[in-house]
Amino acid sequence: MNIYTTDKIRNVVLLGHGGCGKTSLAEAMAYLAGLTNRMGTVVDGNTISDYDKEENKRQFSIHTSVIPIPWGDVKVNILDTPGYFDFVGEVEEAVSVADAAIIVVSGKAGIETGTKRAWKMCEKYKLPRMIFVTDMDID
Repeated sequence: MNIYTTDKIRNVVLLGHGGCGKTSLAEAMAYLAGLTNRMGTVVDGNTISDYDKEENKRQFSIHTSVIPIPWGDVKVNILDTPGYFDFVGEVEEAVSVADAAIIVVSGKAGIETGTKRAWKMCEKYKLPRMIFVTDMDID
C-alpha cells in the first residue's frame, strides 16, 4: 500500500443532475486505472461506488463515495456525489474538500437544474471545473 503525503493527494468531485452518468464515469475511471477488472453498471447494481443496498435498489447514489485512484506519484480521490437535491448535504460536504470539479452533463438531457446548482456551488467554493458530456452515443 502506497503512503501519500498531503501534497500528493487531489480530491476531484463529480457533480451534476441525477442520472447524468457520474457513477458510470467514476466506474470507467476506476476500470481504466486498473482498480477493477470489470466495468460495473448502475442497472446491474455492481458499481464500486454505489455499494449501499438502498442505492442498488433505487439505482441512484444516496451517499458520496470516494474512489482513490493512483496516478503516477499522486493519489486522486474521485468523489462520486448524489445528483438528486434531497441529498444536497452530501454534495456540499464533498465540494467543501475538493480541489477541482467535473460537472457531468447528459448529452441527451442537456443542462438541467442539477447542472446549474453544481455550477453555482463551484462558484461558491471557487473551484476550478470542467464539463464532461455523457450519452454522446445516444441518438
